[in-house]
Amino acid sequence: MKYDLTKKPTRGAQRTLDAFFTTMLDLLSKKSFEHISVHEICEISNFPRATFYNYFDDKYDLVDYCWHVLATEIQVDQVTKVSSERDLVVYFDRIYDLFEAKQALLKGILKNNDFSGTLVNSFVNYLKTVIQHIFYESLCYSKPEIPTQLMADHCSETVMLILEWIFLKQQPTTKDQAHQYLETLLG
Repeated sequence: MKYDLTKKPTRGAQRTLDAFFTTMLDLLSKKSFEHISVHEICEISNFPRATFYNYFDDKYDLVDYCWHVLATEIQVDQVTKVSSERDLVVYFDRIYDLFEAKQALLKGILKNNDFSGTLVNSFVNYLKTVIQHIFYESLCYSKPEIPTQLMADHCSETVMLILEWIFLKQQPTTKDQAHQYLETLLG
């Protein structure tokens, strides 16, 4: 990503980033990613193309930024060690709540973008990477015969499988049912 996410943005930079973020998500809920242009993003955001290119390399870079902003709502900075995979329900709930809060946005995106297309795959892959990081950093796994990274990968794949089923494939499921799926799939 062109913009350095590790530094705190100025108020002006934050306003600009917020405008591009909001515009991109609004456009994604109205049309396919392939039909969105940088020109259109700039026109709706009311910023010149030069400003866009000060922050992003292209619309793919902007969409990665959008995924980053959404993923921060999982509160990765509040990762703590957990004692078992059962305690991963706390993190599952954070992610579930994010999907639930953004359900209208997800439905709009899925209405205009193919489930197996580039955009949805980019979202799923980005979020999967974030979840793998959370689980790797937080998992205190008591079985030394299974490497922590392997267990973190397994847990994140399982969590994403359940969330994709519920929210992206739009299978109505309560949080309690989702917990049951998680418990069954993780054993």
